[in-house]
Amino acid sequence: MEALYREAILDHYKHPRRKGHLDAPDIQYHDHNPFCGDELTIELKVEDGVVVDAAFDGRGCAISQATASMIMEEIVGLSVDEL
Repeated sequence: MEALYREAILDHYKHPRRKGHLDAPDIQYHDHNPFCGDELTIELKVEDGVVVDAAFDGRGCAISQATASMIMEEIVGLSVDEL
């Protein structure tokens, strides 16, 4: 089971999904971790309170970048209240 998780993390790190920027995002959030240096910007397009597109950009360790990739895939279709 552990190998499966490791494989998924490495796949998302090497081949990130939804990495980049959106044209005219409705929501944009940027933050950084002063302890490790990771930086992340999240951009969302929202229609009628539902996330219709999502993207991220940034730099950091494999875990932070893979996690951002995984989360971007999961939040499309959720309401803003569910985030």
